[in-house]
Amino acid sequence: MPGISVILPVYNGLPYLKESVESVLAQTYNDFELLVLDDCSADGSWEYLESISDPRLKLSRNDVNKGLFYNLNFMSKKAEAPLVKLWSQDDYMVPEALGKIVAFHKEHPGLGMSYTAVKIIDENSTVVKEAKEDITPTIVDQETHARIAFRWGSIAGNIANVTIAKEAYNNVGYFDEGMKICGDFDMWVRIGEFYNIGFMNEPIVYLRSHSGQLSRQEVYYIKHVVEDIIVYKKLFAYIPPQLRSEGLRDMRESKLVFYYTLMMNALKKSGVKLAYQFWKEISKFDNPFILTWYFVKVKVLHIK
Repeated sequence: MPGISVILPVYNGLPYLKESVESVLAQTYNDFELLVLDDCSADGSWEYLESISDPRLKLSRNDVNKGLFYNLNFMSKKAEAPLVKLWSQDDYMVPEALGKIVAFHKEHPGLGMSYTAVKIIDENSTVVKEAKEDITPTIVDQETHARIAFRWGSIAGNIANVTIAKEAYNNVGYFDEGMKICGDFDMWVRIGEFYNIGFMNEPIVYLRSHSGQLSRQEVYYIKHVVEDIIVYKKLFAYIPPQLRSEGLRDMRESKLVFYYTLMMNALKKSGVKLAYQFWKEISKFDNPFILTWYFVKVKVLHIK
């Protein structure tokens, strides 16, 4: 049994895939397996993967495109190690990354998942944003996780800086394959109900920012809001009533104002029909007239 399994979903991953894979194979910690599932790439990614000769690499390929969260589940179920490191075709990890992750989980047994600080790189692998100053504690309990989610949403912000304990999958299930955007946020919230989450405040992962990323495509914004609200309802269902009240107040000044801002942008760019979709979805979670006041207070009057 390896100490850690790295799982990498691939779909048309060139030109960054080679750097991503090589950063894994060059790890100073050698007791790992790298599972890669190609989701019907048509850009030469599969041919590149087949050219690699390394016994730690285990390749699979879908017959039809099945999407990110199916791919993560498929590989997570095949992973043999007690820790499953999620990975991305765009990014790269420093040579000591896996060893530090394994050591962190040994030092803090019983975590459902962990995530690391990150640096942001551009298309040329140049660092464009250093790791932000972060006062998040090393061990994030249920209440702390909830408070972070109220303000910022997904605690990790990405999948590539996350490692999940195989035990957590057994207890909370796998990624929701019905989701297209927020399946990761949904998983963190389900894990956070039963487990503490670990934070490694060291940028051992470099995330790439480029124009082709799904999160930058405006067509997905309404889907993001729809799925986010589903996840928040799950979170609110298990936290104490007092924390729910405080959380709603926090969200009215942060996440819900962000959704309202997307609605206003949709109104300007796409017209009433799309803006009304945002209005309907926001109304499922909170009173939109109250949010109108918070939008004016925060975005227009700049009152916090």
